[in-house]
Amino acid sequence: MAKNEIGLALGSGAVRGYAIFPIVKKLEKEGIKIIGISGSSIGALIGSYYALRGEIDSFLRTAKDLKSADYLKLVDLNNPKKSLIKGKKIEKFLVEQYLGHYTFADTKIPLYVCATDPIQKKSVYIKRGKLIKAVMASISIPGIFPPYQIGQKVYIDGGVLDPVPTKPLFDAGIKKVVGINLTSYKKSKKKKHDGSFLTALMDSFYMMMEQLAKDANSRQLFMLNPRFEPDPARMLSFYEWKENYEIGKSFIQRKFKDLRTWLAD
Repeated sequence: MAKNEIGLALGSGAVRGYAIFPIVKKLEKEGIKIIGISGSSIGALIGSYYALRGEIDSFLRTAKDLKSADYLKLVDLNNPKKSLIKGKKIEKFLVEQYLGHYTFADTKIPLYVCATDPIQKKSVYIKRGKLIKAVMASISIPGIFPPYQIGQKVYIDGGVLDPVPTKPLFDAGIKKVVGINLTSYKKSKKKKHDGSFLTALMDSFYMMMEQLAKDANSRQLFMLNPRFEPDPARMLSFYEWKENYEIGKSFIQRKFKDLRTWLAD
């Protein structure tokens, strides 16, 4: 395995996923080859597209053109005893705009999508079947989406137990893995809790993931931890891309020298 080859583990983080794009762009520009991808939640969606297409610039171009009204059209309210939304419109949108009906066998880069099995209480790393089904399982945030069924099993968001899924990459024999953790907060007094159900739900979910994602760097793992303003009310505002993109861009510019040193070791 060459010293410029890595596995890339993309973390959960909803709208913060836009920070992934400039990081990947910098890795590509510096000649770092990604030989395996894993992802949870938004990381699963971006990672699946990247593994399928071999690039993610076109993903970002499509996403940047979408306005708040476009996302409102994807809200299909569900019975509140089950979840906030059904998720069927989002699934259709992801098929049409990003993933089609492609399978893991169609990817250019080996891919592992992390979902959570709530019955067995364990992480599951999906590596076969339709990409859209794996991604829908991985993004099914409890309370927002109902559990997603594949075959006889149901799954919920991969970030519930494994926000930055490095394990399947190491299990595949990849020697060095870069993780992108999207759960780190800046210390800030700027934002206040608005008391809403959605804010409380998202705040609780991402506080939990922040604790789970606190992996120490090692000789085999380099964890990138860009820090974000604590703003749970806007976590699902996917039309607000620019702020999160800039956080990722400035972070990788500061940290790339350290990453390069680690990679050369």
